[in-house]
Amino acid sequence: MPTVTPPTKSIENLTRTLDSTLENVDVAETAVLAIAARAGFAGLDLSLIGLAVREITTNAIVHGNQYDRGKKVFVAASRTYNRLEVTIADQGCGFDPDSVADCRSAEALLRPSGRGLYLARTFMNELHVLHGDLCGTAVVMVKYLDRLPRPDVSC
Repeated sequence: MPTVTPPTKSIENLTRTLDSTLENVDVAETAVLAIAARAGFAGLDLSLIGLAVREITTNAIVHGNQYDRGKKVFVAASRTYNRLEVTIADQGCGFDPDSVADCRSAEALLRPSGRGLYLARTFMNELHVLHGDLCGTAVVMVKYLDRLPRPDVSC
């Protein structure tokens, strides 16, 4: 019986360009959760995806764009048969992800912030921090669906 490889072509895509206001964290989360649900994610997985999107969008607004309404946050999501990919980008000065303190360290435990990148990395299967050509940072997150290839049922 031949092996069937799941399709890798995008089934659905979304893009949003958002002002740098905290109200738009909800907009980003709602849009991504809708596509994630249509991809087949449910329950705890949806909650974790939502939290990851909230954390990274908040970072883009607060740390990247520093609440500058003249700067935008770009949200893109796509789904395939077995994965959801979310990219959140800002127009800030960028940062070195290796310079971010470990939020589990003793000196960081009592800080009121500094856990977003760690949480998103924990909740998603992949997280990549990319630097823009001119400015800004893009965070690409991937969450895989636990699906096996569909068997070939043709005779």
